[in-house]
Amino acid sequence: MAEVSRVIVGELFGTFILILLGNCVVANVLLKKTKGENSGWLVICTGWGFAVAIAGMLSGISGAHLNPAVTIGLWIANKKEAFVAGNFFYIPLYILFQFLGAMLGQLIVYLAYFKQYNITEDSNKILATFATGPTTRSYIWNIVTETIATFILVMIVCATIGIKNLVVNSPILNTGSAFITKNATVGIGVMLIGLAIGGPTGFAINPARDLGPRIIHAILPIANKESSDWKYAPVPVIGPLLGAILAGGLVQLIQIL
Repeated sequence: MAEVSRVIVGELFGTFILILLGNCVVANVLLKKTKGENSGWLVICTGWGFAVAIAGMLSGISGAHLNPAVTIGLWIANKKEAFVAGNFFYIPLYILFQFLGAMLGQLIVYLAYFKQYNITEDSNKILATFATGPTTRSYIWNIVTETIATFILVMIVCATIGIKNLVVNSPILNTGSAFITKNATVGIGVMLIGLAIGGPTGFAINPARDLGPRIIHAILPIANKESSDWKYAPVPVIGPLLGAILAGGLVQLIQIL
């Protein structure tokens, strides 16, 4: 029972913090009459990078996956050490509470920027503070972009754990500061992924991060919202899962060579 509680608390709270901080940054940049209005893509990418690092540091009790794609990728890579008690049995719980945490986090984003949502007229900007969308809509190529971005993310996560025959564990990562160092590394990786590959799709790289808040967007009575763009919704789920599967498979292959 204690192990189940670690998964629930870690993934629920961690993903809650991730979405709260990450999408508050997006809201600060895109909504009307905020202190950060129009501050740009660099602010969004930097904010998301720090959000990932801080959320990871606060949810070590579960291994800080905070992302169904990461959970699936670690499973395929056979990284048992990244799961509570080294048990893959808890994977459904990880994914369930990642989605619930993302939805709860988005509710707080809405409350934090309640007045700004009410005066923002651009429905696309409103939706962008909840979920991702492409600059040029081409479902196959949008999936390709998300696959590449998430492949890199999962490889970074696996590297912080250690990939036999490829990554030699750094002495720094074996010190008492290892947990902070690993999460900071993943956060930097997410920021760079956003700056490098995030342009075409907004780099969801996390099915829970996109689908959970998109559901909240559909539910909330926001003044000027329009469609939740459900036609695009499969892209930030399929792409990240494909990227995670490819990365996990590559890690497995490298380790048996």
